[in-house]
Amino acid sequence: MRVLLATSPRYLAISGFCFLTSNALLIGLAALHLHYALCVIVSGLVLTPLSYALHTSFTYRTPRAWNTFWPYAAAQAVNTPAGLVLSWLLCGQLRLAMAFAAPIITVLMFFWNFTSSFWAVGQRSKTYRSAD
Repeated sequence: MRVLLATSPRYLAISGFCFLTSNALLIGLAALHLHYALCVIVSGLVLTPLSYALHTSFTYRTPRAWNTFWPYAAAQAVNTPAGLVLSWLLCGQLRLAMAFAAPIITVLMFFWNFTSSFWAVGQRSKTYRSAD
């Protein structure tokens, strides 16, 4: 529990940056009249390596390595189908504009991202080991 409290402010800062980046991508690509599914896929391809680099450097303060990137990427890969389903529901069925749907989707997925990034990267960090 102490580890989560220690990393939470840094996690929130990085997540806020990723939240803004993701929403800018989703809304910007939708403004170019791209299908919401393509917007979600492009956002995932950009945000997965970017968020991994930021979380390893700042949130968990651990070196980047393939043995932490692949679990992180696998956990984040769940975001794409979840984002597609939520986009289908909000944009396709409820006819919300991406400018409204993107923030809703991002907030809904926040808790999954927090748990999965800690599982993939945080457990191996110096912060985690030193707090025990």
